[in-house]
Amino acid sequence: MAGHAYRAPRGGFRSSPEEKEPPNLLDEEEDLLLRACLGYTTTPSPPPISIATSNSTATFGTQELFVNAREKPFSASPGSSSETTTANPGDHPASGRGSCTSTQHSTHQMPTDDHLDHHGCENIEQHSHGDSSPPSHSHSSLTCCSTAPILREDGTIRPQDCSKDHSDTARQPTTFERVVLTIDGLKCGCCEGGVSRAVGNITEIKNHQVNVVLARVEFDLDTSRLSVADVITKLNGATGYTFEEHTQPEGQILELLVSDPVELYRAGRPYGVTLLDTGPKKTWSPARLLSGRNSTMPSEASALDQPASKSSKGNHKTNGTSLYAQTVRVHYDATQIGARDVFEYYQQLAPNQNLQLAPPAAHQSLAIGAKQTKKACIVFLMTLALTIPVLVLAWAPINHEKMAYAYASLALASIVQIIATKEFVPGALRALFHSGLFEMDFLIALSTTTAYVFSVVSFVFLLHKQPLETGSFFETSTLLVTLIFLGRVVSEFARLRAAKSVSFRSLQAEDVLLILTKPQTGPFGETHKIDVRLLQYGDSFKVPPHTRIVTDGKVTYGGSEVDESMITGESVPVAKGLGHKVFAGTTNGSGQLIVALTALPHENSISKIAMMVENAELTKPKAQALADRVAGWFVPAIAAISLAVFLIWMLVDHYHSHRLWRKAVVRAITYAIATLVVSCPCAIGLAVPMVVLIAGGVSARFGIIFRDPQKLEVARSVTDLVFDKTGTLTTGNLTVVEGQFHGSYPNQVKSMLFGLLEDVKHPVAAAVLKWLQNESSRASAPIRPTKMVDITSIPGEGVMGICKESRLEVRAGNPQWLGVTILESNHTLLCVTVSGVLSATFRLEDQSRRNAENVVKLLGDRGLTVHMISGDSEGAVKNMAYALNISKVHTRSRLKPKDKQRYIRDLQVNGAVVMFVGDGTNDSVALKQADVGVHVNHGSDVAKSASDVVLMTTRLHDILVLIDISKAAYRRIVLNFAWSAIYNVLAILLAAGAFVKIRIEPAWAGLGELVSVLPVVLIAFQMRWRNYGREYRAMEYDAKSE
Repeated sequence: MAGHAYRAPRGGFRSSPEEKEPPNLLDEEEDLLLRACLGYTTTPSPPPISIATSNSTATFGTQELFVNAREKPFSASPGSSSETTTANPGDHPASGRGSCTSTQHSTHQMPTDDHLDHHGCENIEQHSHGDSSPPSHSHSSLTCCSTAPILREDGTIRPQDCSKDHSDTARQPTTFERVVLTIDGLKCGCCEGGVSRAVGNITEIKNHQVNVVLARVEFDLDTSRLSVADVITKLNGATGYTFEEHTQPEGQILELLVSDPVELYRAGRPYGVTLLDTGPKKTWSPARLLSGRNSTMPSEASALDQPASKSSKGNHKTNGTSLYAQTVRVHYDATQIGARDVFEYYQQLAPNQNLQLAPPAAHQSLAIGAKQTKKACIVFLMTLALTIPVLVLAWAPINHEKMAYAYASLALASIVQIIATKEFVPGALRALFHSGLFEMDFLIALSTTTAYVFSVVSFVFLLHKQPLETGSFFETSTLLVTLIFLGRVVSEFARLRAAKSVSFRSLQAEDVLLILTKPQTGPFGETHKIDVRLLQYGDSFKVPPHTRIVTDGKVTYGGSEVDESMITGESVPVAKGLGHKVFAGTTNGSGQLIVALTALPHENSISKIAMMVENAELTKPKAQALADRVAGWFVPAIAAISLAVFLIWMLVDHYHSHRLWRKAVVRAITYAIATLVVSCPCAIGLAVPMVVLIAGGVSARFGIIFRDPQKLEVARSVTDLVFDKTGTLTTGNLTVVEGQFHGSYPNQVKSMLFGLLEDVKHPVAAAVLKWLQNESSRASAPIRPTKMVDITSIPGEGVMGICKESRLEVRAGNPQWLGVTILESNHTLLCVTVSGVLSATFRLEDQSRRNAENVVKLLGDRGLTVHMISGDSEGAVKNMAYALNISKVHTRSRLKPKDKQRYIRDLQVNGAVVMFVGDGTNDSVALKQADVGVHVNHGSDVAKSASDVVLMTTRLHDILVLIDISKAAYRRIVLNFAWSAIYNVLAILLAAGAFVKIRIEPAWAGLGELVSVLPVVLIAFQMRWRNYGREYRAMEYDAKSE
């Protein structure tokens, strides 16, 4: 049933159309082979095996195929059908059209079985790994024979083609695709330069952008020349970080934890399940018992179809927990089968499995951020534990002449230095050799190594009874490293908090009270608490007072007030009653609601907004380009300054203070080390992305989504604001005030017009269609729509189609397009012609949006010039301009889409920075032309894709909020730059001894990153504490009360 989940019958589950019979069990040898493919052997793990099915191809993480059954050569099935196959994206060379392997982002169609057999896989014996292999066919790398064989449904196995010459990839047409990679291992905000240079060195990549806060890199890749897997390999080697492709699954996926996935594959697939694939094994740990998501699911699934008895509630028996669990991802069509039906199917046909839902996976950026923060904390605690004893031995009132203390300090300091070397030196060398950049890791590695070597030299002098005036110096080197790691912990935590602050997915509730049975009396039936991922179409759920609504739905019983501020920014609760829509992530008030589900969690309001925020292009504001240039020269400049400090102090001490050369050198080294460490470009690197990220999250909380973060900087400079009229300044809910029909057959014209407009979404068409429906309900004989074919909508003009029966051409649109002459009026006009003859005329009127006049006035008070353009008639445009106090000089009527684009271009030529606000498909080119294109969300998807900013509501005062947030973000970027400059200048002068009596000792210079980065983070986070648009919302409420 369309729009409802497939319900499995009591006696079992209906198989897919391709599986008329129950799925046959695999024979012993095939079962053994499948288990080997799924990783149940002891040999290392090469690429996964792909199981080609009638619907799709499942790819499994595999171990090396090692079957002790009788050996037989792989042979291609002569009767194999043409099926699309999938290969592991990480195990093939640059994929071209002739290769059997391809990544999931390649736009080329995958080769079929017949195609593979035709291109080199006919003679399987030639591909054998025996001694008979041709010498020209090398198996030294994993790019050919390590590719996974294909296991067909009929049990035969076909190897991947590896004899095809890949040299023909150069002849393939250029195919650029947008790729997003997450970066694991970023240590600070100044790592962007090395990553950006490494990505830029790959010639197949264009338009790359790096975001260090979200740990993401985005670029356009020519997949006809280089695969994503090869890009990842190159970047991993060049930077030392771990790159992983950021993908978003299509459709709905249910992740299950099982001990033996073979049973699930042998159980087959119910109707609606399209694919099964496996993830890596996970070792069970006692900590999972505390997660609340480790129990088996009969309590949430099987108990749903029958009322739970009082004795059984909360006492469901569970199977024993396996020491190993493997994730199986079940891809399914939620319109054909529900999540609980999927779970019950595998629970019934795989009864021996400890079947349970996998823990919810965190978003990749958040998962990486949490991992980096955890790693930084562990490293910091390790060095702290080693440093404290060194400090005690150095500063405690003990006999420091005992060499045992010095030996202990040497051992502890050496371990600390080993940790520092492992953390900083490899990355510094990679950035230097591969990208030619001196990153912050280079400064830290140089300074910490110098401090440690100097400590060892001091220790050697101490052994020879000639101690230096600095003492052992071990406490300085260890404390320096520990404080640097403390700064990294704070920096990682700040980046993680920033990423979490803009994540809407945290608003998604995890559990829901599902209504199991319809009550005999009253509105409330029996409920059961389940995981929200087990919801399916047709469900109803209960929303108790003061709880979060789990997903979008329609109220079927009850009444309450709902706080929608986290979605729309409106702080006043909205009254909800029967038939009203509620949205995921909003908070219920004091009432209780029964809600019928209209959207599953993966497609509800939270997911849509989160998707738009996460998919925002990683464009750089101009200020970031300046920061990148400064950061690029920062490390070499600091190294040069440190060398100068060393030379100056050495010469001053020797020639001015008359110190011995040895003492002068020792003192000069301490100043140079402090200068190296105390400076920090991280504050400069984070100054812009931290503010842009926080500002984007803040604006999203007010229903303003920046699809292009670069426009966050541009919006503050807008001088001219151009509005489309219909649906933007007006409500778009037009009403027909007059309808005239010309000729002798008005009913036939109504019928043809009904059929022409019934699927058109334009506000004028919708208003006329509604009028026709009302006329039909009042008429003695209802109007039935005539079948129309070849319907074509022309933006800015109208719609046309052909009557299927009479073959007459019917057009509905503006008079100019139809070539008819109509008397001007203050109304919107829609004319209808049949075979070129005027047959009907409609006059419509629209209302301005609430508070539109006040918004136009406030924009004018800010010095902005407000324009209004429209494809509507001159009378209607002038009438609305008069109502909103917009100057006639700045209004235009009867504009086609290209005319709107030309109007904006003319303004830009004269030096204006233009923001255009529109909602329709005919506004798309204007949205693209404007410096900032703003789309009102109730409009078309075409216009949304062309815009830079999306307003999730139709509130016009959001334009003012947008500009305010842009200005606030720019002020904070400037403030961050100012702080970074002041800190580095002052810190370097203090560390270098410019003030002589006041200096920063080398041991405390490691606090530099903490002191420099923390204010940058606080300045950015200050935006979250501001209530933008409060005065505008007050005006909106005043307008409502009137």
